[in-house]
Amino acid sequence: MKTGIFMLCIAMCTSGRTSGQAPETADHVIEGGKIIVELVKALSNKKDSDKDPGCKGNYADLCIENEAPGSITVQLEQRTNPEKREVVVLPAGKECFLQVRVGVWTYDLRMTGTTTSMRKGDLLIEGCNNLSMKIK
Repeated sequence: MKTGIFMLCIAMCTSGRTSGQAPETADHVIEGGKIIVELVKALSNKKDSDKDPGCKGNYADLCIENEAPGSITVQLEQRTNPEKREVVVLPAGKECFLQVRVGVWTYDLRMTGTTTSMRKGDLLIEGCNNLSMKIK
Protein backbone atom coordinates (compact mmCIF):
# COMPACT_ATOMS: atom_id res chain seq x y z
CA MET A 1 0.00 0.00 0.00
CA LYS A 2 2.84 2.35 0.82
CA THR A 3 4.40 1.53 -2.54
CA GLY A 4 1.17 2.45 -4.29
CA ILE A 5 1.00 5.80 -2.48
CA PHE A 6 4.65 6.47 -3.31
CA MET A 7 4.00 5.72 -7.00
CA LEU A 8 0.98 8.04 -6.94
CA CYS A 9 3.13 10.83 -5.52
CA ILE A 10 5.77 10.31 -8.22
CA ALA A 11 3.08 10.33 -10.90
CA MET A 12 1.72 13.62 -9.56
CA CYS A 13 5.19 15.14 -9.56
CA THR A 14 6.02 14.13 -13.13
CA SER A 15 2.62 14.93 -14.66
CA GLY A 16 2.70 18.63 -13.70
CA ARG A 17 2.88 21.27 -16.43
CA THR A 18 6.29 22.77 -16.96
CA SER A 19 5.29 25.70 -19.19
CA GLY A 20 5.77 28.85 -17.16
CA GLN A 21 3.82 27.74 -14.08
CA ALA A 22 6.60 25.99 -12.21
CA PRO A 23 6.17 27.74 -8.82
CA GLU A 24 2.41 27.14 -8.84
CA THR A 25 2.82 23.48 -9.86
CA ALA A 26 5.45 22.94 -7.18
CA ASP A 27 3.03 24.33 -4.59
CA HIS A 28 0.34 21.92 -5.77
CA VAL A 29 2.76 19.00 -5.60
CA ILE A 30 3.84 19.96 -2.08
CA GLU A 31 0.24 20.32 -0.92
CA GLY A 32 -0.63 16.98 -2.54
CA GLY A 33 2.33 15.36 -0.79
CA LYS A 34 1.17 16.73 2.58
CA ILE A 35 -2.31 15.30 2.00
CA ILE A 36 -0.85 11.91 1.12
CA VAL A 37 1.34 11.90 4.25
CA GLU A 38 -1.67 12.75 6.44
CA LEU A 39 -3.68 9.98 4.74
CA VAL A 40 -0.93 7.44 5.41
CA LYS A 41 -0.75 8.53 9.07
CA ALA A 42 -4.51 8.19 9.49
CA LEU A 43 -4.57 4.73 7.91
CA SER A 44 -1.63 3.47 9.96
CA ASN A 45 -3.20 4.69 13.23
CA LYS A 46 -6.43 2.88 12.40
CA LYS A 47 -4.56 -0.40 11.90
CA ASP A 48 -2.78 -0.04 15.26
CA SER A 49 -6.03 0.45 17.15
CA ASP A 50 -7.64 -2.64 15.56
CA LYS A 51 -4.94 -5.00 16.86
CA ASP A 52 -5.76 -7.31 19.72
CA PRO A 53 -3.90 -6.09 22.80
CA GLY A 54 -3.58 -9.65 24.08
CA CYS A 55 -3.42 -10.61 27.71
CA LYS A 56 -1.98 -7.90 29.90
CA GLY A 57 -1.55 -10.02 33.01
CA ASN A 58 -4.59 -8.78 34.94
CA TYR A 59 -6.77 -11.88 34.64
CA ALA A 60 -6.64 -15.66 34.33
CA ASP A 61 -9.13 -18.50 33.93
CA LEU A 62 -9.67 -21.36 36.39
CA CYS A 63 -11.56 -24.52 35.36
CA ILE A 64 -12.65 -27.32 37.68
CA GLU A 65 -13.46 -30.85 36.50
CA ASN A 66 -15.51 -33.08 38.77
CA GLU A 67 -14.77 -36.81 38.46
CA ALA A 68 -16.36 -37.59 41.84
CA PRO A 69 -19.75 -39.36 42.06
CA GLY A 70 -21.49 -36.35 43.68
CA SER A 71 -21.72 -32.67 42.92
CA ILE A 72 -19.15 -30.30 44.41
CA THR A 73 -19.43 -26.67 45.49
CA VAL A 74 -16.33 -24.55 44.98
CA GLN A 75 -15.92 -21.22 46.72
CA LEU A 76 -13.21 -18.70 45.90
CA GLU A 77 -12.36 -15.62 47.95
CA GLN A 78 -9.65 -13.15 47.12
CA ARG A 79 -7.46 -12.14 50.02
CA THR A 80 -6.82 -8.51 49.08
CA ASN A 81 -10.34 -7.80 47.80
CA PRO A 82 -13.74 -8.71 49.23
CA GLU A 83 -14.52 -10.48 45.94
CA LYS A 84 -16.12 -13.93 46.33
CA ARG A 85 -17.16 -16.46 43.71
CA GLU A 86 -19.00 -19.76 43.98
CA VAL A 87 -19.87 -22.48 41.51
CA VAL A 88 -21.49 -25.93 41.67
CA VAL A 89 -19.85 -28.61 39.53
CA LEU A 90 -22.06 -31.57 38.65
CA PRO A 91 -20.68 -35.14 38.48
CA ALA A 92 -18.60 -35.69 35.32
CA GLY A 93 -18.94 -31.97 34.65
CA LYS A 94 -16.66 -29.03 34.17
CA GLU A 95 -17.17 -25.41 35.23
CA CYS A 96 -14.88 -22.40 34.83
CA PHE A 97 -14.25 -19.15 36.64
CA LEU A 98 -13.49 -16.71 33.83
CA GLN A 99 -11.35 -13.60 34.20
CA VAL A 100 -10.29 -14.19 37.78
CA ARG A 101 -8.12 -11.34 39.03
CA VAL A 102 -4.45 -11.93 39.64
CA GLY A 103 -3.48 -12.56 43.25
CA VAL A 104 -3.87 -15.04 46.09
CA TRP A 105 -7.27 -16.71 46.38
CA THR A 106 -8.55 -18.99 49.14
CA TYR A 107 -10.53 -21.94 47.83
CA ASP A 108 -12.93 -24.24 49.65
CA LEU A 109 -14.18 -27.52 48.10
CA ARG A 110 -17.30 -29.08 49.63
CA MET A 111 -19.78 -31.75 48.71
CA THR A 112 -22.94 -29.87 47.76
CA GLY A 113 -25.34 -29.64 50.69
CA THR A 114 -22.73 -30.20 53.41
CA THR A 115 -20.76 -27.77 55.55
CA THR A 116 -17.59 -29.84 55.93
CA SER A 117 -14.74 -29.07 53.59
CA MET A 118 -13.14 -31.74 51.43
CA ARG A 119 -10.17 -29.53 50.65
CA LYS A 120 -9.18 -26.00 51.61
CA GLY A 121 -6.19 -23.94 50.64
CA ASP A 122 -4.67 -21.00 48.87
CA LEU A 123 -4.16 -20.63 45.18
CA LEU A 124 -1.84 -18.16 43.46
CA ILE A 125 -3.32 -16.94 40.21
CA GLU A 126 -0.86 -15.36 37.81
CA GLY A 127 -1.84 -13.36 34.76
CA CYS A 128 -2.62 -14.97 31.40
CA ASN A 129 -2.70 -18.53 32.79
CA ASN A 130 -5.44 -21.07 32.24
CA LEU A 131 -5.51 -23.23 35.38
CA SER A 132 -7.31 -26.54 35.69
CA MET A 133 -8.23 -28.65 38.76
CA LYS A 134 -9.48 -32.24 38.67
CA ILE A 135 -11.46 -33.49 41.64
CA LYS A 136 -11.62 -37.27 42.07
